[in-house]
Amino acid sequence: MLSSVSAESRAIIRYYAEKYRSQGAELLGKTIEERGLVEQWLEVEAHNFHPPAYNLCLHGLFGSLFGVTPDPKVIEESEAKLVQVLNIYEERLSKTKYLAGDFFSIADISHLPFLDYVVNNMGKKYLLKERKHVGAWWDDISSRPSWNKVLQLYRAPI
Repeated sequence: MLSSVSAESRAIIRYYAEKYRSQGAELLGKTIEERGLVEQWLEVEAHNFHPPAYNLCLHGLFGSLFGVTPDPKVIEESEAKLVQVLNIYEERLSKTKYLAGDFFSIADISHLPFLDYVVNNMGKKYLLKERKHVGAWWDDISSRPSWNKVLQLYRAPI
């Protein structure tokens, strides 16, 4: 269920990035080469980052909401897989400011929800801070006014 929501979320962010492109939001990249890198890193997020982050959050944070019994082995394995992905990100971010290059894109945006859960709800900020470039990237993308507005709306009492 949550995985299909994430797949739909990627389609939605692609749609809005394209829709508002003429208003100066170059979240898809300015050139075909940049667009290719954005798409490449969206695929990395979908197939390499999302599965362990999802399992980590499902078993370590949301299990009871979805009738899933937390499994310590799944939590441990998911964190180990996430560490491997973050190591690859560290290498990439040692060369560029953002995942797709030196511009903020939907490739970065797609990481915000699960990283926020991992860092702020699960207390695993060390996973990012142990990696200088990943930590700087997280500080940058998570401090953007638009993301803080999303969090404010999300966390507002109903």
